[in-house]
Amino acid sequence: MSKKVFLCGIGGSGMSALARYFLSEGYSVFGSDNGDTAITKRLETEGITFYPEQKAENIQDNTFDLFVYTEAIFQNTDSTIHPEFNAAQKQNIEIKKYFEMIGEISKNYYTIAVSGSHGKSSTASMLATILRDTGKEVISIVGANIHDWNGTNFLKANEGASEGMPTKKYFVVEACEYRDSFLNIEPNSIIVTNIDPDHLDYFKTEENYFESFKKFLTKLPQFGSFISFLEGENIMKILPENFHPRKYGAEGSLEKVPALQVLGTFQKFNAACAIEAAKALKINEDDAIASLEKYKGLARRFDIIATVENITIINDYAHHPTSLKMAIHSAREYVKTNKLKKLWVIFQPHQYSRTRSFQNEFISVFKEADEVLIPNIYQSRDSEDDIAKFNIQDFVSKIEADMTHIEKKRSNIWGQGPKKRGQVFYKKQARYTNGFSNTLEILDDYAYDGDVVLVIGAGDVHKISEAFIASKNDT
Repeated sequence: MSKKVFLCGIGGSGMSALARYFLSEGYSVFGSDNGDTAITKRLETEGITFYPEQKAENIQDNTFDLFVYTEAIFQNTDSTIHPEFNAAQKQNIEIKKYFEMIGEISKNYYTIAVSGSHGKSSTASMLATILRDTGKEVISIVGANIHDWNGTNFLKANEGASEGMPTKKYFVVEACEYRDSFLNIEPNSIIVTNIDPDHLDYFKTEENYFESFKKFLTKLPQFGSFISFLEGENIMKILPENFHPRKYGAEGSLEKVPALQVLGTFQKFNAACAIEAAKALKINEDDAIASLEKYKGLARRFDIIATVENITIINDYAHHPTSLKMAIHSAREYVKTNKLKKLWVIFQPHQYSRTRSFQNEFISVFKEADEVLIPNIYQSRDSEDDIAKFNIQDFVSKIEADMTHIEKKRSNIWGQGPKKRGQVFYKKQARYTNGFSNTLEILDDYAYDGDVVLVIGAGDVHKISEAFIASKNDT
């Protein structure tokens, strides 16, 4: 009889990938979350038993060999009152956190841990795709759905190819720094895409953030590999003393990056890291480049999801000022290149605490947008104090003040449009829309033929894209 595993919080990006890993290893997989989602519905079609309500009976009515949970289940509570966690303890089931389980998996493979403040999912999926396309036995777990992986976040390819070979099977994993989670991983190779202090709700200071990466790098074995842009100022701040692994500078691969099918200028840097990591694994550079030429990218990573009534809708996951600025710049370049018209940015900040910590940085990144709509702030791990101390209307007013306020005659660019869009003079503006429905109403009234709408954030803001597309398709 196959082993049985229960995943508490199975609807999360990492946990759903882990569920697919267990399925691929022959486990009977069960899991729960707070309600059905598109993710959980797909997992059910793949053979996973799903419970839409988290309660003790889910555990008590079965005999499980392993209970894996995401720490997000304790976001608004603690372990003393979570019913499934308590039931698993009472039944003496082996219990592991998500990243503890990732750490256990990493012990059995040649593990390439992809870390950094931005670009982890893209870089990890690029490298895993290269390994797959060059015939290497590989598994990979990332935090986004990959178009090249049948739209899932887990890859298992070329099973058995490593038999009789001197190297182990490869495990490419996205390594998150939040709560020092990546310290659970046992890496043979580490990629650091870039460094921008983040998660200050946990780390408190930039120095603590850098120190966490420094601890992670010390986990590299003597003959491990370190891949990064070695000339970066912040990279120097995370290098431990007497750090002597094999170092590979991704700067050397920037010129080798082919024309990519994925959009966004930042993807060139992710691809350079993937090429350099492949070279460190003795993969032919030309083969790595050929794989990247076919790579189709990630969902919600500068992802053009539809064009309705000649309005282009782009989804992106950026939620840090640096990645947000890069995404907006890429959208502006897309507008220019394709001779389109107006750039809308629908931005949902992720966490009150992050937005307050980086308020000045966020305010400064919207200059290349024409219209900015902020529907709300996605609440995650925020205290009542975090919420009370932040004034979203003041935040949006400062964004508008920072945007260029030069009025321009734009009727010759936009065309006359509907009556509500027929104004001759225009100035950039930012608005707090106080909810998704108000945001959709503004888009429906004012977004016009030839516009680009960038919907961006790590929360549930993508629902605006879905609703806008549905409304246009229904008319």
